[in-house]
This record gives sequence, C-alpha cells and structure tokens, in this order.
Amino acid sequence: MPLRIIGVLGRLYVVLESDRGLVLMDQHAAHERVLFEQMLNRLQQGQAPAQRLLLPETVELSVRDAHLLRELLPELNRLGVNLSDFGERTFLLDALPPFVHVSQPKQFVVKLLDDLKAAGQEVNSMRLGEHLIAKTVCRHAVKAHDPLAGPELEKLIEDLRHCAMPYTCPHGRPTLIEMNFRELEKKFGRLV
Repeated sequence: MPLRIIGVLGRLYVVLESDRGLVLMDQHAAHERVLFEQMLNRLQQGQAPAQRLLLPETVELSVRDAHLLRELLPELNRLGVNLSDFGERTFLLDALPPFVHVSQPKQFVVKLLDDLKAAGQEVNSMRLGEHLIAKTVCRHAVKAHDPLAGPELEKLIEDLRHCAMPYTCPHGRPTLIEMNFRELEKKFGRLV
C-alpha cells in the first residue's frame, strides 16, 4: 500500500496518507523494528560480527555465575560477546557486537548475565540472541523527538515495509495505527 508523508506531529508521530485513510507511524518504534530484524537476520546467517575492545577486560564472578557463564560461552561468542576462561571465576572479555556501545563493557556482561538469570530456563540460544538484540536495539533507534528529514523518513517507511513483523516494535508496541476514511467520516459526523 503506497503511503504519502503528510508531516510529523510532535516530532514523534509521522502522519501518512494511504488510499484507505490516515496512518500514524511512531518513528522510534518503527526504527526499533527495522534495526531488530536487520540484526536478527545477520545473526541467523551465522556468527554475529564482533568489535575488538581497545583493552580487554577481566570479569570476575561468583562461583555460581561463573558456572552459568561457562555454559553460555559458545552462544555468547556466536553473538559477538567474546569471552574466554581466564581462571576459576574470571573471564577475559575482548570483543562486543558492533551495535553494543557501552562505556563499561564489564558492567554490560554482568548486567546481561543478571538479565539471563532472571529469564531462567526459558532462555534458549535463539531467545538469548533476541534478548540481547532487543535490549541493545532500543538504545540505538531513532529517539522519540529526534527530527527526521524527508529522505530519512522515506527510507524508514521503506525499511519497515520489508520487515517480517512491521506492525510492532520488538517490545510489542504498535509501529503504525490506521484510521480508515469510514472511521474518519464517523468521527466527523458525516455517516448516518
């Protein structure tokens, strides 16, 4: 369905016109969906890219956490979180996925491990990948009040159109809300 950009409301909602009526797009939610699917596709094609840290960091954990992390090492490494055994309770972190921009890589690993412990047994390798990607995608998506220009909006709409699940962000919020002409006419009292 072709969409024509009418404008942006409140520096967040993109107002679009379709052949059926009015469409509102949440630019932040839409960008999250696009980034999420792009990163998930890269992951499904094999090993995710990893970006080396300037200085590797050691991560020291409790015995229990070290045991859990050791079990998750193959999957974390496949996701681009490069960790290796460096002692009984210590691991060496030397790379993170390029989409993870954190000032304290060690804290990122500890927080990720805490999140995974909280998720419990339901975390399988695919869910682990989706969890990591969804958590980081939100930080890098267009923010709610970042002004986007015409070509950027056109690209976002086009990228969203190619998503497998274009109607919600990775967290389940809607990306698009449609109000057809019939609903508009009803709201304006034009229907009897």
